[in-house]
Amino acid sequence: MRSYPVNSPEAAARLICMAILADGRLHDREVALLDQHMIPDAVGITKDTLVQVLLDCCRDLVDEAEQSRVHLLENARIDRLAADITRPELRRTVCSAILVMAKADGQVTVGEQRLLLQLMERWGLSLDTLAG
Repeated sequence: MRSYPVNSPEAAARLICMAILADGRLHDREVALLDQHMIPDAVGITKDTLVQVLLDCCRDLVDEAEQSRVHLLENARIDRLAADITRPELRRTVCSAILVMAKADGQVTVGEQRLLLQLMERWGLSLDTLAG
């Protein structure tokens, strides 16, 4: 996957995009929630830029698939991308946004749970810290 500067809006958006892709489908409700919860604003980008990050993430995955089997939510990938977010406030924002996206279609999938739990564990966050 392409690299983004540490703590950049794009690095944060990419983790949110991974949650959007985690169940293998892009739901209309997820797109609507981006605006409703002002998720692009929360990470410091426009909705168009967030959509571009989503497209770039998909392109990167396709490029990887040409070389070998791709595992979107492998531990090493999540850890590598999580390392790009070092600011505690941005970490909470990312996890809160992922939780919103995961619940968008009414069912939190195993992949969405795995992504969120691994990030929360790596960053030392709890559900209580996301609520407050």
